[in-house]
Amino acid sequence: MKSDIKSINSVCKEAVVTVPQAVVQEEEGSVLSTFAQQVKVPGFRKGKVPLSLIRSRYTKELGEQVDKTIAQKIFDDLVKEQSWDVFSLSKFTSKKLENGDREFTFTVDLKPTFELIDYKNIEIENPDVEVTDKEVDKAVEEIRNHHAEYNVVERPVKKGDFVRLQYRGTFEDGTPIAEKVKVAPIWAAQDNTWEEAGNTESPGVKAIIEGIIGMSVDEEKDVGMTYPEDFEVEDLRGKKALYHVKVFEVREKILPELNIEFFEKIHEKDLESFRKHVRENLKQRKIQTQRFEQRETVVRALIDQMNFEVPESSASYEQVHIVRGFIERQINEGVSIDEVNANKDQLFEDTKELSHDRAKINFILEKIAELEKITLTNQELMQMVTQEAAMLRLSPDRFLNEIRNDRERIHDLQRRALFGKTLDFILVENLKRFPNFTDPDAPKTEEVIESKEGSKEKTEAKPKKEKSETKSKKAKTSEDKEESKTAKAPRKSSKRSSVTEETK
Repeated sequence: MKSDIKSINSVCKEAVVTVPQAVVQEEEGSVLSTFAQQVKVPGFRKGKVPLSLIRSRYTKELGEQVDKTIAQKIFDDLVKEQSWDVFSLSKFTSKKLENGDREFTFTVDLKPTFELIDYKNIEIENPDVEVTDKEVDKAVEEIRNHHAEYNVVERPVKKGDFVRLQYRGTFEDGTPIAEKVKVAPIWAAQDNTWEEAGNTESPGVKAIIEGIIGMSVDEEKDVGMTYPEDFEVEDLRGKKALYHVKVFEVREKILPELNIEFFEKIHEKDLESFRKHVRENLKQRKIQTQRFEQRETVVRALIDQMNFEVPESSASYEQVHIVRGFIERQINEGVSIDEVNANKDQLFEDTKELSHDRAKINFILEKIAELEKITLTNQELMQMVTQEAAMLRLSPDRFLNEIRNDRERIHDLQRRALFGKTLDFILVENLKRFPNFTDPDAPKTEEVIESKEGSKEKTEAKPKKEKSETKSKKAKTSEDKEESKTAKAPRKSSKRSSVTEETK
């Protein structure tokens, strides 16, 4: 047999192997004999079917089996002779030459070879996680906001009021924004949404947020908006728009007093106890944020400081999983199949760089896991299953039933859990040099490579209470047990999308 091997790149080889006609015929005879013992043809006993009949009736099947058998032998020999560490056989073709020989072409992706950096001495920051009184004050106000009453008032809108309204946006020529450019509804039109008057930090059209101050119920007016040249939505940059606004309802926010009734409601003893719990929760949140940032630093250092190519098939594998995960979450959040399909091509384009980074870090973490003999327990795998199920808004049992027969999906979960554990190991090794080191107790991170956030999008708003992310555990318990009889806070919803949202 004649073989010609060339390098496509450092992790991809192409091998063209020519097999003489005599070898092909010999293999055909062997395969034909096997077929003769197995096939059933009406009118003939098993094993007694004429070879000529088998050859004419099963020509395609015989040819495919001959190719498969010869190709497997050639491939095994190539791997052994070339000492290839194969990641995947990304492409295989065969053809018959004019002289009767057969030509087999293999495109083989190899695992990359690289030297690890000193991953136990990566430069990471150990920021201060102490909580200031100012931060506690702000968190206390957020919790008060959560328990605020929102009372309907019959007066013009004041700053800080919550206003239920409708608006339609047009460009200078009168064309509706929604018809001329493809933007999220928040920038074009809303039939029934809430705005906090004067809160320019709130997502939304600033001209509307400011313009509704002084308006009354059933009043309508136009407000102008000139979008800045560096506006986050490209199609609106530098554009002038006119919004027609109509007010339906005005509610005034009444914050609870910090008195004994309020502390009893949130199951706190007094103001001192309340602030203590708030401070503890803020500190834990800072620690978790710090751990996330440190993991991100570790991942970026590993990726940036080790220069090697990854096989395209590995990047494609990661991309499929990134896109599939994103689509599953979108569907579970109520996005229509048609909308998902319409954006699929762009999603694949947007995740190219991310998929290569993901493939690269996985090769690195795999090598470190082998070197450090890091393995995965059944409990750790189940934790990954629980996290994945939660992202998809499924129960762990239902999720397990859905993937039970999907070996590839199970293998992917195992890999991600192992790599997450390996990343935590690397982080701990790097944190040990700090005098205030404690074992990381933040949730495990599957991946810390993220894409940029997409555009904001409003959904139809309903009156809600504002939820504080810094409330104490006791306050949280009281909310679960008690249904407030007061009017709940109107709140508009801003929906963000990212390519992966794999970080936890």
